[in-house]
Amino acid sequence: MSFSGYNFVVLTLFSIVLTQIYGLRNFNRMDDLQPEETLAIHNQIRAAVGVAPLVWDEKLAAHAQRYANVRSQDCAMKHSTDGMYGENIAAGWVQPMDTMSGPIATKFWLTEKPYYNYATNRCSEPCGHYTQIVANQSTHLGCGTVRCFKNEYVWVVCNYAPRPMGDANTRPY
Repeated sequence: MSFSGYNFVVLTLFSIVLTQIYGLRNFNRMDDLQPEETLAIHNQIRAAVGVAPLVWDEKLAAHAQRYANVRSQDCAMKHSTDGMYGENIAAGWVQPMDTMSGPIATKFWLTEKPYYNYATNRCSEPCGHYTQIVANQSTHLGCGTVRCFKNEYVWVVCNYAPRPMGDANTRPY
């Protein structure tokens, strides 16, 4: 059996299709999320202020993943509008790994801690990501991750349930 030009074209197209499938399958990589480590860091932050640990929740993770997938199309840094869960979002590249991850996003949100004053229950600068992590009303965590098609940023979306429903005078813990 000889290798014809037609066979070469079919083989080339098949290779391109496999490459595209493999590439898309790895575009939304779970290793960017690292759920166990993401949960562990959340719980370390909560333990430092005496708040009970969160439990990983696959339903929340699926919800976060669906929203991350929406953001992968336009790369807009917008929170979801459904209001069902508490939500933290991070996106970006981190050098030298060239990727954002669940643990890195969680540590990034922790950088807001110095802006929260427990005595006054006020933030001197934005600190809502931090107060979301330590909110004692939330007991479950689920996160999703996706790579944005436009700029290849990695998005990390974490959902918290139940959603903290405090007013401005209610402390997170």
